[in-house]
Amino acid sequence: LGVGAVIPTLPIYGQSIGLSSTANGVVIAAPALSLLLLGRLSGRLADRARKPAMMAGMALIALFDVLTSLSSALPSLLLARLGLGLGRGLAEAGERGMLADLAGRAPALRGRASAMQQAVVGLGVAIGAPVGGAVVEEFGLRSAFLCVSAAAVAALGIYAALPETVVVAANLGERNVEDDTGVETTAAATMPNRVDVEASDRTDDRADWSTLLRTSSAWRSLSLCQSGTSFGYACKIAVVPLLAAAYLPGGAAGAGLLLSAAGLSGLVGAPLGGYLADEIGAKKAAGVAGAVSGVSLALVPLALSVSHFFGGGTINVVDPPLDSSSEGMNAILNQAGGPEGLLFALLVLLWSTGAAAQGPALTALGQEMAPVGAEATALGLPRAAGDGTYVVAPLALGYVTDRLGGAVPGIACTVAGVAMCLGSLALLLLSGEKEEEAVIVQDVGKVERF
Repeated sequence: LGVGAVIPTLPIYGQSIGLSSTANGVVIAAPALSLLLLGRLSGRLADRARKPAMMAGMALIALFDVLTSLSSALPSLLLARLGLGLGRGLAEAGERGMLADLAGRAPALRGRASAMQQAVVGLGVAIGAPVGGAVVEEFGLRSAFLCVSAAAVAALGIYAALPETVVVAANLGERNVEDDTGVETTAAATMPNRVDVEASDRTDDRADWSTLLRTSSAWRSLSLCQSGTSFGYACKIAVVPLLAAAYLPGGAAGAGLLLSAAGLSGLVGAPLGGYLADEIGAKKAAGVAGAVSGVSLALVPLALSVSHFFGGGTINVVDPPLDSSSEGMNAILNQAGGPEGLLFALLVLLWSTGAAAQGPALTALGQEMAPVGAEATALGLPRAAGDGTYVVAPLALGYVTDRLGGAVPGIACTVAGVAMCLGSLALLLLSGEKEEEAVIVQDVGKVERF
């Protein structure tokens, strides 16, 4: 909810305090830079315990969004957004680790579990955007960041009520407890995910990002795929709104409606991706979904130039005599801003559905491969690859638009789509068999390490 409230506000807020477009881009990219630089440290902390990382992260998010609302110049605003990235890194590392712990109790349903979480997040963003807009209209731009702080405080309270899914084995001793079946066992054996303090450093080494990249083709291809996916999301922020405002009726309002519809399409795409990940395998599901969304973006220039294939003018859909079906088609085209607008909107919705389907499949694949006891650290690797790409992708797409966009409208979408397709191809072709981990997954969902 909080994120949805602030997404459309930040660029406008930067302009209101006198920032140039370039400075605005730096401010928008600042959290991703923090996520990239501190991702591994956040993962290591979250692998020690999930809840402290999640709660500390949310507290930092609440603090730095308040500071954002108080900023009136580039240095203070940049510092606030870098701090926000630190908070997000801690919170998201803990969330990834906890989701992996819970999904590990039912490995056959990993995809569905990830899809449910992603769909709820997407719904929150879709609801938060209009709520944030109403708040901004009533109380001003700065109020949007206070909405995020309020949402972060509420999330912190919810996190405090959650059970910890990582328990340090050395602190449990051999205290005997009775489980649900009446069988007496040790407390350590009943914990869903326990960390052996003496072995934790060795596990951290196994989850070291350089080690994973050097020794595992699966992690390399997963990171490449995540980088390609980030090009798609950068295109959504930096390119799609401008094209939507130009080709859809209503200008900025039409662009906002399209982006809202794209967000809601995740309610279809995420469950579909989760189901496919569980049924045909996470790697295949992620590769196929990524290819579909990439091809959709790549076709945008063709959609925006469709009239040129019909004599250089507009398409004459209606030929006399008129009938009800042709009148209906004309009405649809008029509402969509012509055939270009309609095809463009359909391709964006197809992209967003495919991207939403790819998300839970990638998450499930990472969970399958992550070393036990260092899930948050390992899962941070593809996320860092995506964050690193997101720092530079908007600049690259903007450069392509400036150089070629006048001659080929939407060419930056093709660049982003090709990047997504290449990432999906790498996932399908370059990743080897999943490396065997020294773990035993028991039928009750407990994970223990040799």
